[in-house]
Amino acid sequence: MSQWDDILQLHQEAPLTDVHLHPSLKAYLFRRNLWRHYSSGKAFNPFSSRSDFKMLEKGRVGVIWNAHYLPERELFKQCFIVGLAASSAVPVYRKIMTGDRIDRVQEMMDALEREILREPGKVELAQSAADVRRIRQSGKMAVVHAIEGAHVLEGDLNNIDRLANRHVAMMILSHFFDNGVAAHTLGIPRNNILNKLCGYDYAWHHDVPLTDFGKDVLRRMTSRKMIADITHCTPDARRAIYGEVPSERPLIATHVGVQQLNPDPYNLADDEIREIAQRGGLIGVIFFTYWLDPKEPHEGLESIWRTIEHLHSVIGSFDHIALGSDFDGFTDPPDDVKDSSKLWRVTKMLLDKGLSDDDVKKILGRNAQTVLENGWV
Repeated sequence: MSQWDDILQLHQEAPLTDVHLHPSLKAYLFRRNLWRHYSSGKAFNPFSSRSDFKMLEKGRVGVIWNAHYLPERELFKQCFIVGLAASSAVPVYRKIMTGDRIDRVQEMMDALEREILREPGKVELAQSAADVRRIRQSGKMAVVHAIEGAHVLEGDLNNIDRLANRHVAMMILSHFFDNGVAAHTLGIPRNNILNKLCGYDYAWHHDVPLTDFGKDVLRRMTSRKMIADITHCTPDARRAIYGEVPSERPLIATHVGVQQLNPDPYNLADDEIREIAQRGGLIGVIFFTYWLDPKEPHEGLESIWRTIEHLHSVIGSFDHIALGSDFDGFTDPPDDVKDSSKLWRVTKMLLDKGLSDDDVKKILGRNAQTVLENGWV
């Protein structure tokens, strides 16, 4: 059997899972057909198409945790240039800027589900962890709903129930701007064109990193078996969350790096890595070298490996490690893994580094499935 055959078999058996990516963002914002590949683009390109179903098929991806991210209105209100560009290029711009955000994010979920129904023999929405296993056993790709940013709650705990009733498995508490839930790090790279053009107010306007409403959000999420994702939260907010969520509940950070390699507050410190592992949680390595390596190399495989290697050294195993590409999330992926069709290169790298098939399968997807089974419904 060739190495290529070995890779395909590992992808099938793991199954290959990306725990953070955004195909629904492009389907909703630009009304795109996800069964058509437009362009993977180069560098930071908001119009790229890196995780459409065509690219996912080519990469033999078996499970995706689709992060529904409704762009914050501050992105457009605080920057005239961005607002003007979006008003002409984004067909749903007016809808984003008006109405209840919980309704808008559900429209995004509807958009993804419509794309799934174009090819029901190939892809299916999972409604539980057991459903993910069933869908994979049938040979189809499983899609899991996730939410990026609790700003969509608009201060109403009942909106968590609305999301849970739509089979949302997890929610990221913070994002770019103050949402009254949990304090956020600077989530847009300092050298990004948005920060060069716009004078955004990223300030957190509260005295505590986790508000009383944020604590209520965590309690309601726990009761509804929705997993809390601490990505984008500040270190102080993350530590407050560790103290609020019951120790038997897994916590996840779906698309991050580590502070030991890149000392940015967005990234996890070693004690946090141990905390997440002890809870049976998950850490997804982001495919964005800005967060992985201060030198920001154009190619990212080695930066991804060094991050995985450090996580392994802290945890003591390859458990609790996953891949969280952030494809189609308005990011700048590495040149050598620029879209979902290139994920085989990560698998090849792991094999070339000497990992056993069992450890490779853990990173590719088994760890992700374990977290779903322990933390979802």
